[in-house]
Amino acid sequence: MDGDAMPHLVVVPRSERGSWREAVVTGSPDGVLLVGRDGRVADANPAAERIFRVPAGTMAGRPVQEFVPARLRDEHARNITEFFATAVSARGMADRGAVPAVRADGEEFMAEIALIPVTVDGAGAVACIVRDATERLEMEAALVRAEKLESLRVLSAGLAHDFNNILATILGNAELGLQVTGEESPARLALHDIREAGRRAAEMVQQMLRFAGRGEVAREPVELTLLAGETLQLLRSALGPGVRVQTDFSREPVVVVGDAVGIRQVLINLVINAGEAMSGSGTLTVRTGLQAVTTRYLRNCQRSTCHGCAAAVPGQFGFIEVADTGVGMDAATRERIFDPYFSTKFAGRGLGLAAVAGVVAAHRGIIRVTSRPGRGTTFRVLLPAEAATV
Repeated sequence: MDGDAMPHLVVVPRSERGSWREAVVTGSPDGVLLVGRDGRVADANPAAERIFRVPAGTMAGRPVQEFVPARLRDEHARNITEFFATAVSARGMADRGAVPAVRADGEEFMAEIALIPVTVDGAGAVACIVRDATERLEMEAALVRAEKLESLRVLSAGLAHDFNNILATILGNAELGLQVTGEESPARLALHDIREAGRRAAEMVQQMLRFAGRGEVAREPVELTLLAGETLQLLRSALGPGVRVQTDFSREPVVVVGDAVGIRQVLINLVINAGEAMSGSGTLTVRTGLQAVTTRYLRNCQRSTCHGCAAAVPGQFGFIEVADTGVGMDAATRERIFDPYFSTKFAGRGLGLAAVAGVVAAHRGIIRVTSRPGRGTTFRVLLPAEAATV
């Protein structure tokens, strides 16, 4: 069955056709709770126990307030009292949208809830249909972020191309001026400064194009372990004496097809960020290897903080992984790390990880991020492997 199919099949024996309603409730993928006027759960189906992470058969008798965030319990008590007093028809999930709920282990999540007034043994009660909306909301947020980034990339690419045309005129005339100006001319120093400023501006244009995924990308075999080793030697002094660097490199060649300059820039950015996250003290681990990327992996990847999963094609990938023992990131920060000019530092450093994401996108690769506050951060960059490596 595909991931969107029903998780199981409900079969009602012919001799028990009268209990089909009970069978459907028991087999429903949505949680169903029966809550009495006393605010306690009278009954719950297996899906409700899974959603709220309650041991099987232990939900009955619990106050429904246990599954409401503490800050919202007073409001919830008023709402449930009002519902019992006034409700004559069901309130669907669309009436309120997703609302905060809390699992038995304390994890808060967003739930869609429908309320249906019922009478059980002559007493009023409410049937609550609960659906975990976490996955849907995450996918919708990921789609919004992707659309926003795509709009920024289109804008950046257009501006970069226009700016590049202007720079070509400036640099061309500066070079011509230097050729026709004598060594002793007072204008020569000014022309030299103009040329150097134009070259730095051209580098910024290339960065914008990398962010847009439209920069110049060479297509040549790149051995990731060799590239990682050389890059770490160059950066060792920049990390400071308090950072311990350890490597876990693949013993077999990890060859991808791409632009060595761009891939090296990705690694430099990730390593420098990791060093800053550790404030000069901690452990930096760099790994390389090969990984089979399956359809299931891509589906799960879309549920975490990642970039490029939607456009990636299943197959063999080479990876570089950079892990640190720094401060880590909360969920809100992870959501924005690929936004242009976003930074947790006092002053931003430019396109930052947005440019990294652009380089990876140009290679049709993937960046996957795992991080928790106080537990460090791991970036894994996956790039399609060369056919001979597969």
